[in-house]
Amino acid sequence: MKKTCAYCGKEFESRHVNTKYCSKNCSTLAYYYRYKTERYNFKKPEADGRLTKEEKEAIKTKRKNRRNAIYKLMRETGIQYGEVSAFYDKNDIDGLYKKARYLKSIGEIKEETPEARIVKSHGGKITGGFDYFMISTK
Repeated sequence: MKKTCAYCGKEFESRHVNTKYCSKNCSTLAYYYRYKTERYNFKKPEADGRLTKEEKEAIKTKRKNRRNAIYKLMRETGIQYGEVSAFYDKNDIDGLYKKARYLKSIGEIKEETPEARIVKSHGGKITGGFDYFMISTK
């Protein structure tokens, strides 16, 4: 069957029905370009292929604000980074709080107690014994 490449536009012949690209090189380049732009939120570069300083700073501040918001939600809910970021990216903060309430109700997430705890250090043979520390969780 004669087909046209989805990346470079050349005609090629293939026996397979689902083939979109004429070579492995074209498929890798298409995959890289598509997911690079989605992952890093880059605009399509100009002819010289560079971003301006203002665009780089805007991207950096956008990432920093996202990271800070995710860390804040992690502290509030007690859920790990990956799950919080997935809910944050979908803009489903209510769903995140529902999941946190559910996990707390079944005992997966433990409530932080404000009382001090005694913790034993790993001193052992090197320092001649174990030390005990008071750690406050307030």
